[in-house]
Amino acid sequence: MSLFRALVGAARSARHAPRLAAGLVPDDDVLLDAPDERLAPALVAAALGDPEPAAKLLATARDAAEWEDRDRYVVRLATFAQHRDDWLLQWLSGSPEDSDALLVTTQLAVRRAWGSPARAELLRDIEPLVRGVAETAPHDPVPWRLALDHARGAQAGPAVFESLWEQAVRRSPRHYGCHVAALKYLSAQGHGSRRAAFDFAERAADDAAPDSLVRALPVHAAHEAL
Repeated sequence: MSLFRALVGAARSARHAPRLAAGLVPDDDVLLDAPDERLAPALVAAALGDPEPAAKLLATARDAAEWEDRDRYVVRLATFAQHRDDWLLQWLSGSPEDSDALLVTTQLAVRRAWGSPARAELLRDIEPLVRGVAETAPHDPVPWRLALDHARGAQAGPAVFESLWEQAVRRSPRHYGCHVAALKYLSAQGHGSRRAAFDFAERAADDAAPDSLVRALPVHAAHEAL
């Protein structure tokens, strides 16, 4: 990475750093990627083959419109299912039309395809699954975050991305997960450029509420540019 790029990234991050730091806990108090008090019991139950706590967890987050938590729970449950999926198969067997079971299954399918050398081809194969889960979610932005991730990996064009982004923000204009997915698509590592990613991140941060996670998007953009 050139010195110029490093300085630009640092300058852009510094612009937003003071307002991001307000209210944050000290670094020593942070345990990265630790399950919270609601997710941990669901993971323990899943390890024992019981999907019910996971189902209740996702339903509760959906009903309360806790979209950031719900998004994180879907990702963590799918990650767990990648190594042990008996509980998820049991959930699907008992409730094959359950939207949350299908959402976790779709997240898992995208995750598995992403790790393959034939990623784009495999992701295109599961596009009907991704679309189906998203289109049955009238208020939930999480399936649309997944659709944005899928579009990036499947090398979908800008028109597809813009359509998905419109649907995502219609459901939750300030959902951080959707913003990160869009940022990655627009980045130089995705299908855009450093300029497109930084412009998107800074506009979103400037429009976000003071306590919104979207305020951190320019920092995320700087990290993506490294």
